[in-house]
Amino acid sequence: MADWVGPLLSLLVFFLGGLALGIPMGFVMGVGGVVTGLIFSGPALMHLALASTWGVMQSQSLLAAPMFIFMAIILEKSGIADALFDALHQWLGPLRGGLSAGVILICAVLGAMSGIAAAGTVTMGLIALPIMLQKNYSKSMAIGPILVGGPMGILIPPSVGFIIYGMLTSTSIGSLFAAGLIPGIILAVFYVIYILIRCHIKKDEGPAIPKEERVSLREKFRLLKALILPLLIVFAVLGSIFAGIASPTESAAVGALGATLSAVIYRKFYWKMLYQAAIRTFSIMGMIVWILFGAKVFSAVLISTGIPNMLKIFVQTLDVAPLFIVFLMICSYFILGCFLEETTMLFITIPIYMPILSALGYDPLWFGVLFIIGMQMAYITPPFGFSLFFMKGIAPPGVTTKDIYKSVPPYIIIQFATVILCMFFPQIVMWLPNLLYH
Repeated sequence: MADWVGPLLSLLVFFLGGLALGIPMGFVMGVGGVVTGLIFSGPALMHLALASTWGVMQSQSLLAAPMFIFMAIILEKSGIADALFDALHQWLGPLRGGLSAGVILICAVLGAMSGIAAAGTVTMGLIALPIMLQKNYSKSMAIGPILVGGPMGILIPPSVGFIIYGMLTSTSIGSLFAAGLIPGIILAVFYVIYILIRCHIKKDEGPAIPKEERVSLREKFRLLKALILPLLIVFAVLGSIFAGIASPTESAAVGALGATLSAVIYRKFYWKMLYQAAIRTFSIMGMIVWILFGAKVFSAVLISTGIPNMLKIFVQTLDVAPLFIVFLMICSYFILGCFLEETTMLFITIPIYMPILSALGYDPLWFGVLFIIGMQMAYITPPFGFSLFFMKGIAPPGVTTKDIYKSVPPYIIIQFATVILCMFFPQIVMWLPNLLYH
């Protein structure tokens, strides 16, 4: 039996067994890596695993993650989303499907302020879904845009997923943020176009709001004041990064301060809320760090088996187009994403995929954007997509799991088309980072 078969089988047993038992993934990978390493390589391998874990603890890039998470939690409670929806409700409500299109735009703005997938889904699910159902929107047209709008937060910068990917692949986080901006805008535009066309054809799916509920043009312009604070925060965070004024970590601190000031301005700030936001940030970040520790140990043992290098040599011998190999990688994320979150997938697959991508001559910056779009697909794919669970947890009575599942297929097709577009036209991804950083 080859030297790598025993360690691989041991890792798989721990991984699949832990997944089946519902044990936290960080501990599954950490314990699996330690036990496998001790059995097959002895204590010497533990020094490598310890060095990898220490590298995570010393990472400056990771400092941005808790501040972006804190910013997202504060924004969720600050009232910004409510004010944004009130404004777009009047500006886009007279259009068929206008409220659904407005949800996509709001989620894009929230994504540019928060960097995580749950913020847009949960916030819009609580605010917009009951209103759209009350306005006689079909369940599909009310639920679908919320489900797909939230995950745009991991593509439109700043993105916690990009921070972790950049740390793993030694890729500039500022470049990753720039690379995700245009694909994120394109995806949002595709969603809006689909919604407006569908509601134009099927008029009962997204009716325009009645004339008696519309306000004057003067009042509409007054409501636009709700856009000022969000745009200022987005400009402060992204503008400082792209202009080279601040690092992603420093801009995250600016964003966290901006979110807190927004809560004060909207009179939603109170000390208990600040305490709760801090506790939730510690909880989420603690989970992420434990996954990082466990995955680093897991990856160290996996690399020691020589499997990544063997796969690289095998792929180089295949008589297929290199893009097809990349396509299969993205498909693997699409499948794994039904069961795992992006941090775990990154740590499991990056040690395997990066040598292959390097051998094929592809830029990890480009692949990072493809990965994140693939993750968006996984977030909304039945039966285990995370956004589906978020939605079920906050949906009003009468919205069933079947309703939620039925609303997503058209948007998965749009996401898939966006992946293909970025694969065949890499300049969509690379143009802005090349402009700003080269």
